[in-house]
Amino acid sequence: MPRSFRPHRLIVVAGTATDIGKTWVGARLIEELRDRDVTIAARKPAQSFSPDDVLTDAHHLGNASGETPEEVCPPHRWYPVAMAPPMAAEVLEHEPLLLDELVSELRDSWPGRAPDVGVVELAGGPRSPMAIDGDCVDLAERLAPDLIILVADASLGTINAVRLAVEPLAELAPTVVVLNRFDTAHDLHHRNLDWLAIRDELDVVTEIDALVGMVLDTLPTYCTGCGRVAGECEGGCVSEFDPPRYCPRCGRRMAVTITPTGTAARCRDHGELV
Repeated sequence: MPRSFRPHRLIVVAGTATDIGKTWVGARLIEELRDRDVTIAARKPAQSFSPDDVLTDAHHLGNASGETPEEVCPPHRWYPVAMAPPMAAEVLEHEPLLLDELVSELRDSWPGRAPDVGVVELAGGPRSPMAIDGDCVDLAERLAPDLIILVADASLGTINAVRLAVEPLAELAPTVVVLNRFDTAHDLHHRNLDWLAIRDELDVVTEIDALVGMVLDTLPTYCTGCGRVAGECEGGCVSEFDPPRYCPRCGRRMAVTITPTGTAARCRDHGELV
């Protein structure tokens, strides 16, 4: 099996409930990040769906990330029954779905060159079963994400749903709440936003652009002289006359061309350094 590498930043997309818009938010985030030359891999550890569905979550995420649905979610984890994945597996008389197996499959599924960002979408709400021995919170804890995105509805019941969902997730990683389907003309939506952001002091966004900015802020930068994370480099590894050798976006060695008029450095994944 080819080697795989954990993304530089791992993001888990959770929801306060099912059909809350996790896949839509995840796909839009992925598209916007790719437009900014951020390398992405999307994963759905297991998916259950109605047999009448033409496109699954894996299709939508794969369309956004440029991967096949089978790369996003392994085919043996596709369950055409609209139930929680371990329940759907039982109905279909598949092998019991175990948390260790999902974690192992996900770990081994990342590309051979670590992407800038890996996006893992969970199923249902935080306490929805992902396996017979664990729920979404348990899986998220095993993944040790760098950021958790919690997708919630913006209307009636939002505050209760967000509070219940944030409590276990925020213990695992920094968590940002996305109020999906936010209507700027709806007074309750604004009141829910203010309550969560001001009274509960949560990080809350209503637009994908704001979410993209928060994700970009989490990405590390690297020293162009030694390739180490910028905060770990003590300096002195490159002079002002030396050409950049390592990509500041991913820390990978770049192809450097030296000419009488200057230098050009190109990263395989992020293009020419400007």
